[in-house]
Amino acid sequence: MIIEAAQTLISAYGDARAALSAAQERLALFPEPDVLLARVRLAEQDGLAWLEGEDFMPDQLATDYGFSRRAWRQWPFAFVRAFERPLPASLQPPGAATVTQWLDGADRSPVATPADQALPLASDRLTAWERRTRAPARTLPPLVAAADLAAEFVRTAPLVAGNPVIGVMLAERHALGDSNLSAGGIVAIGMKQRQTPWLRLCAGTGPDDAGFGDDDAHDLSESGRAVRCRLAWLNAASTGAATVVRLDKRLRLWLSGLDAACVGTRRNSHLRKVALLAARGPSLTATRAAQELGLSRQAATLLIAQGCERRLLREITHGNAFRRYVIAL
Repeated sequence: MIIEAAQTLISAYGDARAALSAAQERLALFPEPDVLLARVRLAEQDGLAWLEGEDFMPDQLATDYGFSRRAWRQWPFAFVRAFERPLPASLQPPGAATVTQWLDGADRSPVATPADQALPLASDRLTAWERRTRAPARTLPPLVAAADLAAEFVRTAPLVAGNPVIGVMLAERHALGDSNLSAGGIVAIGMKQRQTPWLRLCAGTGPDDAGFGDDDAHDLSESGRAVRCRLAWLNAASTGAATVVRLDKRLRLWLSGLDAACVGTRRNSHLRKVALLAARGPSLTATRAAQELGLSRQAATLLIAQGCERRLLREITHGNAFRRYVIAL
C-alpha cells in the first residue's frame, strides 16, 4: 500500500510539472499575452472565490467597482489581499516573517482599498505553522511541499478568516516562484473544476482524490492525511494548468477569426482594437469603448455591431439598457 501510494504521488507530480510547463510555454508564445493573461486571471479569481465559498460574478463586480485592471483590489474577497503579490525574495521556504511581510499591505495605493489592508495574524499560530512545515519544505520538491504548506495553514488557522484561500495562494507562490503564469490561483482553478473537498482533506475526513485503494483511502493517520492532501494538490495543479492550455487554444481560434474579419476593413478601422478591449476585460459597453479609444458613442456602437455580425463579440444583456458584450469564444 505504501509503495502504491508513493507511485501514485510520483506520477501525479510528473503530470503536474509537465502541465505547468506546457501552460507556461503557451503563455510565452501567445501572440497577445495580455489577452490570455486577462482570461487566466479571471479563471483564477473564480477559483479563489469558490475556495472562499463565495459566488463570483465578474459583470456585477465590474458594475459595482469599475472596469480598470486594478478594480479587483476593491472586491469584497479575502484573496484580493494577496492576489498578484509575489512572496518576498528568499532562498528559504516561507516562514512566519515572510508571511507577515507578504500580507502587511506594504504596497498600499494612494486611495485605500481592501487589498491594501493588512490581514491580522495570530503570531503564535503562525509560528506553529512555520515550526510544523519548515523541515518538510526543505526536503521536498517545492510543488509537493506546497501542499503541506497550504494544508497546515488551514489547520493552524493564523488568520481570523480566509485561511484556506490565503494558504493556497501562499503555497502556490512558493511552488511557482516568480512565474507570471500565476497570480496565486492556478491550483484554485483545478480545485473548483475537480470539486476538491480541500477543507475536509486538511482535517483528515475527506476522500482521496483518485488513485488509491480502499485501505489507503481510509488511512486516518497523519501520514495518510498528508498523502491525500498532496495528491489532491498535484491533481488540482495539473487541472488548473490544463485549463490555461485550453484557454490558449480557444483564444488562438478567436484571434484567427479576428484577423480574418479585419481583412478588407479600412486601414483606420478600430474593429480590432474594440475586440481586443473586450478580450481584456469581463465585458464591454459602447460607452467604455468610446472612452478608452477616443471614439464617439455612435462609432463605438457601430464597431461593436460589426463585431457581433462577424461573431467576434456577443451580447449578454439581451437587449436591455446599458448593453454589455463579451468575446464569442
